[in-house]
Amino acid sequence: MTNQHFDEQLPGKLPGQLSGHSGQVGPSPNGWAEDNDGLFDDELSPSYPPDSLVTFRFLRDAVVRHARIWLALALVGFAGGLASYLAIPAPHQAAARLLITTRAGDDPVKAMATEISLATTRTVAERVIVLLKLPETPDEVLQQYTATKLTDRVLEIQASAKSDEEATKLAAMVAQTYLIFRREQLGLDDAPLRKDLAAAQNEVTAAREAVVAAGDNPDNPAHPSSPEMAKLNAAGDKVRFVQQQLLDQTVTASKMNASRMLDIPAPVVVSAKRAIVLKAGTGLVGGLFLGIGFVIVRALISDRLWKRQDIANALGARVRLSTGRPPRKWLRFTQQVRPSQAPHRQIQLLSQHLGQRISWSSVPTPALAVVSVDDVPACALAVAALAVRLADEGNQVLVADLTGTGALAKRLGVKEQGTHTSQLSEPGRRIDVYLSDPSGLPAEGCYNGHPNGSGDLELDGAWETADLVLSLATLTPAVGADHLTSWAAQAAVVVTAGRSTTAKIRATGEMLRLAGLEIDTAVVLNADRTDEGVGVTDAEAAATTVDLELFSR
Repeated sequence: MTNQHFDEQLPGKLPGQLSGHSGQVGPSPNGWAEDNDGLFDDELSPSYPPDSLVTFRFLRDAVVRHARIWLALALVGFAGGLASYLAIPAPHQAAARLLITTRAGDDPVKAMATEISLATTRTVAERVIVLLKLPETPDEVLQQYTATKLTDRVLEIQASAKSDEEATKLAAMVAQTYLIFRREQLGLDDAPLRKDLAAAQNEVTAAREAVVAAGDNPDNPAHPSSPEMAKLNAAGDKVRFVQQQLLDQTVTASKMNASRMLDIPAPVVVSAKRAIVLKAGTGLVGGLFLGIGFVIVRALISDRLWKRQDIANALGARVRLSTGRPPRKWLRFTQQVRPSQAPHRQIQLLSQHLGQRISWSSVPTPALAVVSVDDVPACALAVAALAVRLADEGNQVLVADLTGTGALAKRLGVKEQGTHTSQLSEPGRRIDVYLSDPSGLPAEGCYNGHPNGSGDLELDGAWETADLVLSLATLTPAVGADHLTSWAAQAAVVVTAGRSTTAKIRATGEMLRLAGLEIDTAVVLNADRTDEGVGVTDAEAAATTVDLELFSR
């Protein structure tokens, strides 16, 4: 939807001029501010993020403003997810479920975590490689299967392969190898106890020999309380204690070795619809995340201006018109402009607005300079359409292309350098087109009765007979805007939202004021649809408030 905004001057006031009162605040008739704070207010509009804080409104506006970017990336991610399903088929899977018995009294969560760790060891993988004669390395095999806890006692081994048969063999072999490896580990737990039992039995033998050497009978001692018999009894107690521990370990191992495979490994049926939805959804979410992240990061690091009020503060002039996106399909238009070739609403609005800013009562010849900050093609089309319309009304129009690109001259059918007369489409229409030197040297006009003229006799003659002079220019800090004073006293500045930085827009306004030109109007193309400002500078708004307060008194 077209977003447009008109802002007309206050009754009884010239553009850029406020009613006189003591302590005047705001821009004076020549465009300069006369208050103590200077022309540009340091305080930005509420739509612009503070220096030390990024507001949620700022981020929301950036996301809404660039919806096309993150929606496009989301669609790309969605398409990528669908393509990945077709290009990279899902591997075949098979699963084997095991019933695991753990030690009595152990924490089930920790116990199953230990079982998963045992099932995914390199030793198990190496044994599977040997048994199945696989060409893969242990690390590659470990990537082909997973161990997952289903309950406190059920462990699932899931394997992936190129076919269902290979996946089933791999799952079965991993499950069997894991159970064997687990029994081996349980058997190794007996070794320390058997070693302790052998040491305790050796102590008993040594204690009996000591009792016999003391002249006593170990089985029926005459002196039960002798030191030798005390050592013999302690060694016997130790043997019985270790034997009980070994018995308990054997019983526990017997119970844990009862772990078994619950069912025969079988292929896992994977739903094609579920896989498509999963991959497409993953791509969609990933693209959406990347798109929104890109938009937010770009908004945080960019210093380009989008809001009317921010552009007005940087330029130092009121934004009187803001339109939507100008036409981009330039190939539809031929080189020469005709009334039927500029039907675009945004161009019509811009052309009509520029025509309204022409002061026909001014002396000498009415003139208006249009300064394009960042979109020369759109401005060229609007100025050309305005020139054709005014010529059709019976006016003799002099059009000057000072951009160095020749875009405006091409729209009016002129390609060569110099002053040219082009009869466009119908008899009786006269438009004189002046094309500046493409070398970039500033061209001089004849406005305000230039004492020596422009130096171009053909241009001077066209100026004397013209009813109106329209010029389109671009400015650079290297050249400035002094040459524009020989073309017009009033300027209309056209800015595209989101294409120019604060420094560039501010420099354009400063160059025009330093040259002595009045910025009669500012136009914003491709206005941000989230913008709720009216495009009045903070200085002018403050001055208007003071005027109203004085008037109410």
